[in-house]
This record gives sequence, structure tokens and C-alpha cells, in this order.
Amino acid sequence: MRERILNRALELFIYRGIKSTSMDDIAQDLGISKKTVYKWFENKDHLIEEMLKTSLCCSVETEITSQENAVQEFCFTLNNLLQRFIAIHASFFNDLRKYYPTAHDLWESFKEETIIQRFRTNFSRGIQTGLYRAELDPEVLAQLYISQLEGIFYSETFQPEKFKRLEIYRLNVKLFASGIVTSAGQKFLPEFTQTVERMN
Repeated sequence: MRERILNRALELFIYRGIKSTSMDDIAQDLGISKKTVYKWFENKDHLIEEMLKTSLCCSVETEITSQENAVQEFCFTLNNLLQRFIAIHASFFNDLRKYYPTAHDLWESFKEETIIQRFRTNFSRGIQTGLYRAELDPEVLAQLYISQLEGIFYSETFQPEKFKRLEIYRLNVKLFASGIVTSAGQKFLPEFTQTVERMN
């Protein structure tokens, strides 16, 4: 039952936002009493923290080192992130930051230790193998790109009612990649672009 509650809570939070989804909503959706939910979780804060721990742990499983080169690896990583985050309600992370600081800290730690680290490693690999421009700083690139992704998915700039986030994401990916590759890396861009266009 605990896993069932966690899984359904995650789905509801993703599609509705966290603040707008109550413990009553979760219980009603599952067809169980609110008392049953509270049997497993002290309060909504506890539920959100446990949900994040479980979902973020699962997110670490994807292996990226088998990709042939840094450009392909970058594309693979981005596609993997897209599959996880494209459906998340625009208010999800804003709700975390404003109302659930402990859970937000969990997310920030995961972002730094896993997502940004993967970008950092990829950019270093690309520079070392001559596919990315040598004068670029992997740390700056990693922080810059994660901030761009957050701007697309989690800010109020690109409201889903006005913008198609997937199209903006694709455009951003292609522009960013074009700006960091060397002449040697450019030969991988056509395949990279085709893969990006298939992202959904």
C-alpha cells in the first residue's frame, strides 16, 4: 500500500501540481480512506519527501557511459531527462521551493550531484576528445545549461497555455549544442539534430 500511495501521489503531483493536490485528493483517487494514507505518512511534507527519495533514486539507474562519443552522450542524457520531466506541471518545483523546503533540498542535492555532474562529465569528455571547444569551462557550461532547462520547464516565462515547451526545448538543445562543438564535433550534429527532433 505504501508504494501504491507513493506512486499515485507522484502522478497527481506531476499533473496537477503539489500545492493543488491534497491528501484528501490522493485518498479519494486511490479509493481509500485518508486515515490509511496517514497510517503510512505523518503529513503531506513526509509524503512528498518519501516520494522524492523513491523517484530520484530510480532516476539514477540510467547508464550513459556506453555512448560512442560526447555529442551522442549529451543527446542521450537530454532525451532521458526529457522523458522524466516534460510532463511535470509547471508549478511543481515552484511549489517545492515555496512550501516544502526539506523536499526542495532533496531535489537540489540530486540536481547538483547527479544531473549537473553528468553534464559536467560530458562537457569535460567532449573537450578532452576535441569535440567541444577547448576554451569552454565544463563547470560553467553545466550550470548554464541546467539554468536554461529550468527556465524552460519550471519558470513562469513559458506558460503551457501560450508555448509548446517541447518545441522550445528542442530549439534550445540544438542552439546550445551548435555553440559548443568544434569542427570535429560538427559532423555529429546532423544525427544529433535528428534524434532531438524525435524527442517526445
